[in-house]
Amino acid sequence: MRKVMFSKIFLIKIVLWATIFFSAQALIYHIRWFIPFLNHQTTPTLFADKMPMLWFIVQICSNSIFLIVGLLLLNLFRKYQRTGFFDKQTLRVFNAIIYSCLGLALLGIIQTIANNLYEVHLQQWTSTVSVANLALRSFTTLLIFKEPQTMYFLLAIILWSVKQFVTKALIIKHENESFV
Repeated sequence: MRKVMFSKIFLIKIVLWATIFFSAQALIYHIRWFIPFLNHQTTPTLFADKMPMLWFIVQICSNSIFLIVGLLLLNLFRKYQRTGFFDKQTLRVFNAIIYSCLGLALLGIIQTIANNLYEVHLQQWTSTVSVANLALRSFTTLLIFKEPQTMYFLLAIILWSVKQFVTKALIIKHENESFV
């Protein structure tokens, strides 16, 4: 039993450190490519259909969020491993990760719409019916089928549910400690 638990802990730490390493590496590369782009307004790293300024900003923000979330999860995991339970600081970490998931989803939505603006058909949005129809079509085509951002929203909802459970558990723990 102890060996299985040790291997799970080791695997989680490896995944977290790999996430931190790759996020930091991607952040360095994107900043390294962004600076020459600002100087010369050209970049060999992007396809022609992408909006370079927006793409670089979204990539830098996304990798910064991944780096911060990786560090937060690593600290959260260490604290849990040391004490065996969550505390009030855990709720702040959960909030930060929930907001990070929502931020990643919004960044993905902005980038997807900007890169596929020709599919939105803005010139055809002339009546209420066409606006509703094209908005629903654009939403489902771009954000659900082509590049789904729903996973970040689902993850935020799951983490919010876990946070609610941890909040109730902390209240019960505090009541039990005050009773004793």
